[in-house]
Amino acid sequence: MAGEIEGAKVGLAFRLDSGGCKLSVSFVPTDEKPPINLTWIKQALAAAGFADLYLYEHALVELLKRYNAATQPFTFDLGERRNGSFTITCTPDNLEARLTIIPAYGGNTVAAEQVRQALKEKGVVFGVDEETINRAVADGAASDLLVARGIPPQSGTDGELVSFVPEIRDRQPQLLDNDRVDYRNLGQILSVRAGDPLMRRIPPVEGVAGTSITGKAISPPPVRDAAFAPNLSGTAFDADDPNLLVAAVAGQPILVANGIVVEQVLRLKLVDLSVGNLDFNGTIDIAGDVVAGMTVKASGDIIIGGVVEASRIEAGGNIEVRGGVIGQGDSRPSTAEAGRDAVRIKAGGCVAAQFVENAFVEAGDSIQVQEFCMQSELVAGNQIVVGHDGGSKGHVIGGSCQAVNLVRAVTLGSHAGVHTAVSVGVDPHVRERFSTVRLKLQEKEREMDELTKKLEYYASLPSAPPEQVALTREARDKLQSVISELTGEKKRLQKRLEQVASAQVVVEREVLIGVAISIGAKVFQVDEDLGPTVFRIEEGAIVASS
Repeated sequence: MAGEIEGAKVGLAFRLDSGGCKLSVSFVPTDEKPPINLTWIKQALAAAGFADLYLYEHALVELLKRYNAATQPFTFDLGERRNGSFTITCTPDNLEARLTIIPAYGGNTVAAEQVRQALKEKGVVFGVDEETINRAVADGAASDLLVARGIPPQSGTDGELVSFVPEIRDRQPQLLDNDRVDYRNLGQILSVRAGDPLMRRIPPVEGVAGTSITGKAISPPPVRDAAFAPNLSGTAFDADDPNLLVAAVAGQPILVANGIVVEQVLRLKLVDLSVGNLDFNGTIDIAGDVVAGMTVKASGDIIIGGVVEASRIEAGGNIEVRGGVIGQGDSRPSTAEAGRDAVRIKAGGCVAAQFVENAFVEAGDSIQVQEFCMQSELVAGNQIVVGHDGGSKGHVIGGSCQAVNLVRAVTLGSHAGVHTAVSVGVDPHVRERFSTVRLKLQEKEREMDELTKKLEYYASLPSAPPEQVALTREARDKLQSVISELTGEKKRLQKRLEQVASAQVVVEREVLIGVAISIGAKVFQVDEDLGPTVFRIEEGAIVASS
């Protein structure tokens, strides 16, 4: 047929089948079989008008191999004529459509109208780039080329509560000018007057909707409002500005969840039988002692100028005992309720005392003891510091100290070998919550994947049920909001776990036999006296370095 070429001496003939698609080669032995190479074959194909056809992989090499070895006639397929083809892929969020064109091999090329029709069939009607399509079709080939782009939604801004008294957050050990930390000074207790501004609510700003390549509106991520907590005692809203929280009475501002309360201060000379037990919604300032057997509770801070004997002291804020804490008998929580001579101190914030003996002390943040701690149990959500840098006092003898981030002391243990337990790096509440959030997030992401696939399936149907599509999209949007919240909480918890991983025990002078150091699940038993030492986790084990 037309296009056939024969090499008289070579004995090879290239021809198309009757349909004009398959290209084959035939060999008939000749008297002379001169050598040929790939160049000769390509020239022969070009001369026959077959250069643009698709040649099967290794076909020419196979032909050369057969020709050189042939003594008998043979025929086999070399290639075929192929039309150009293309694919269009839309992103799951329907914000982009991309085009890939596979070039033609002797066949029909892809036309721009074919691409436009395919886009319409996929529902792509917005943001189509006609110029890019025409250029790609003219080139005859393209790879993952962006041919339609939607408009992504713009995120809004969450509402927030802005405090005008940030100092209330600074009730913690203070940083001095020489970069040293004064663990004894926890800062001043602030006070406000009636009418002072405390906190402002900044309303949320809604985002801007986007448009998908299918022409549908894309809702922006939902914004969260910031609302004041109800019943913020000692406060009121400004008469001219409902978003401004002001003090209604004079007193101490305390930062709480979603607001500030102003707590008035109760001042007493001492607490004994003539005063009775106290349970006060505010701050208590006691100039003298708290005698044995009494109970003092406050929602704010408790300041005690004297000594705390065998009593119960509990504060929602900080507790400061400028004298000491002296108990008798077993101070452990399991037996403290039954032991009338035990001391039990619990603060939501920090605890500071001159010394602690036979007592149970718990602080949500830090515990600072200036002189010594003997046969007591100390538990802190942040750190425990006994003594101060360069001081001669600061001994922990017997009992236990447990903190999340740091335990610092001048001396741990005693020469008598009294068992003294020190533990850091454990916050079971945070770790348990992190595990729960992580598993829940994985579950929601699987649900999101299923919804996305369901929507893609609906999009492929010629007439998808609109009610089901709408319900599925609504479920997807709600699920995305849940995933965003879980992702944020996971990141916050991860940061807290990373802080726990950096926990350490710092001893400035000596660590004596009988001390047990625990960091996380690891335990280091001190079996010989040590000098100044820092205990930390390195490569999964407790390392003691001087």
